[in-house]
This record gives sequence, C-alpha cells and structure tokens, in this order.
Amino acid sequence: MGSASVLEVQGLTKRFGDRVAVDGVSFRLGPGELVGLLGPNGAGKTTTLSMIAGLVRPTAGRIVVFGRPLDEGRSVLRRVGLMPEVASFYPYLNARQNLRVMAHVYGADPRQIDPLLEQVGLAEHADRPFRTYSQGMRQMLSLANALLGDPDLLLLDEPTNGLDPFGQQRVHQLLRDLAARGKTVVLSSHLLRDVQELCQRVIIIHRGKLLEDSPIERLLRPGELRVVVRTVADDRALVLLSGPARPPWISAVDRHDDHLVVHLPSERVPELSAFLVQHELYLRELRPVEGDLVSTFVELTSRGPAGTEE
Repeated sequence: MGSASVLEVQGLTKRFGDRVAVDGVSFRLGPGELVGLLGPNGAGKTTTLSMIAGLVRPTAGRIVVFGRPLDEGRSVLRRVGLMPEVASFYPYLNARQNLRVMAHVYGADPRQIDPLLEQVGLAEHADRPFRTYSQGMRQMLSLANALLGDPDLLLLDEPTNGLDPFGQQRVHQLLRDLAARGKTVVLSSHLLRDVQELCQRVIIIHRGKLLEDSPIERLLRPGELRVVVRTVADDRALVLLSGPARPPWISAVDRHDDHLVVHLPSERVPELSAFLVQHELYLRELRPVEGDLVSTFVELTSRGPAGTEE
C-alpha cells in the first residue's frame, strides 16, 4: 500500500445473523478525493461508513486508515470525522454547549467551536437549545460536529438532507474547500444531482456488494455515446443513417423535432462527421448528449451485481 493512501478497505463484510449487509467490499481512497458513495436503500452504505468510523465491528475484512489497520489501534480515528444520517445531541443544550461536550469527548480544541458555527451558518443561533432547531439547522450542527478536530477523512451520510437551496450551496462550497485543502470526503447521498455536481468519483454498492467504482466522467459518458446531430437536411440524414448504407458502428438513430440523436462508440465521432460530409450532409451541430447520473444509477442497479437482471 502506498504512503498516499488515506483509506483502504479490503474484503469488508458484515453479517447480522443470517443477513449479509456488506459483502466483500474493497476500495481505496487518496488525499483530496471527493467520492460519492451510492446505493439503493438497504444497500449497505451506512453500515460501511459505520465500520470505517469504528462504530460497527466487521465480520470479515480489513480497514486501514492512514496506513494503520483499525483493528490494531483506534487512536487514528481522531483523524476521521463522521456525520451520521440522524443528528443526535442533548436537546436542552444549545449548539455551542453541545459542541463543547463533543470537543471534550474527542480531545479537540474548543476554540474551534465558534469558527465552525460561523462556517456552517449557525453563529446567530448558537445560543438556542437544540430542541428548537429545524431539520436543516440540526444537519448543520451535525456537520460542524464532524469537523471538530479538523479531521483529514470525512464520512458524511446524507449531509444535505432537509436543507434549503442556500444551505445546500453552503455545504457544497464547504466540501469543495475541504477537498482543495487535501481532505478526503466520502459523501453518501440519495440526492444524485449533489453527487454529480460535487464528486470526481463514484462508488456504488448494491445488495452489499461493490457494483461500480469509477471516475464520474466514465459513468456519465460510457463507451457508447449519444450525439446530437443537426444537418442541412435532417430527413435525408435520417434515411442515410438508418438505411442499408448505415455504418456498422452506429447502433441506433432517434428522430427528434429539430435534430437527430445518433448512438455510437465515442471514438467514432470523427468518422460520423466525415461520413455525413461525404454525402453532402453538412453539419449545423454535432455535440455529445450530457450524461445523467440518475439514469446511469438506475440502469446499473437494475442490472444488479455481476450484470444480473433484478
């Protein structure tokens, strides 16, 4: 394992009785990565995060954090911050008091508290009891708690749940800033557009198994590309691209109101352009259709592990 590894998970497995919640999951994270952890409800995402954070003991497998196996000592967990899906604080204490309690537990510097409250937008509400907080404010306090001690690895479970658009943007910018500082962030979220906007890499877990671990660009633009084509004569182009003269590398052509969508391997796009020009179908527009993480996620999880249909 290289010295640059922040987290390495090897064959991670967790059973609860006869149920396998996580089944042989392996991946590795480096510094400054902002990674989306995705999966349907019950896929094993929260259990995986809980094992990495030291809250749940694995049935099998190995977790190495900053070069140190977790089962050989837990002091390294001081460099890990966890934001659970459901915030849990003392209801009659205010935000500042709750964070002071947590700072004492973590051994963190309490002088961080006020800057963190400012950072998450709670400075004006720091003296209100936690029980009076809205869902979004509770989420922000939970994020501030995860940031106590300035951890180098952040595990965030649904961090934008219940936030209004301004709160979501605040969290997005904060996570980008953390990654730019070299912090490693794992973002588990059902809001796939958040993941698409923020993350460079996506890990998908389905039925406890690792289904996908890819740069997000590859998921959004897999081997077959959809290309918008507008020519001087789209009707004639449709006949040409759908008829017997169609090149074998074109898998499908869809007709839309003012353009065509051609399905083909990404490396064949220059050949498509040349083919149309050869037939005097000069291009007005040729551009790839932007990928969508939601549709890719649905397609992958409907196939299931190892490409099996659900």
